[in-house]
Amino acid sequence: MSEEKKQQLQDSDLVVWPVFSELIAMDEDEEGFSKNLFQTFKDQVEDTFEEIDENLASKNLDKLSSLGHYLKGSAAALGLVKISSQCERIQNYGHKINCDNFELSPTSTVDTDSDDYWVLLISDAFEKAKDGFEKSEKALNEYFDDEL
Repeated sequence: MSEEKKQQLQDSDLVVWPVFSELIAMDEDEEGFSKNLFQTFKDQVEDTFEEIDENLASKNLDKLSSLGHYLKGSAAALGLVKISSQCERIQNYGHKINCDNFELSPTSTVDTDSDDYWVLLISDAFEKAKDGFEKSEKALNEYFDDEL
């Protein structure tokens, strides 16, 4: 792996480097181990994002919280901080906990006690999680010099 690619990934703020580098070190024992982990995670993300979409439509806050928790743990274990932090928001909002004091636009007329309010907050976190995933996937493709 070139030093330039390592530095680009470190500078991207998409990964927690100490966690990520530990995974990469495992490639010494089993070639391609880390890449396989990230490929498995990509599949997991795609399935979970689909479930989040479905549960946003049905406003199932408990399930959304569970899905956020599930993906948060997987992303954190891989050092994917942008995805992990947004999934933590989904998890908390699903329990009606505004963990980061996020506010909708001042012109919003949604009652903060309604499920619709929490669905909007989850939708914001979900959009940011998808963006973080796209950026992370691109950065990892460049790092591994291959498509995940």
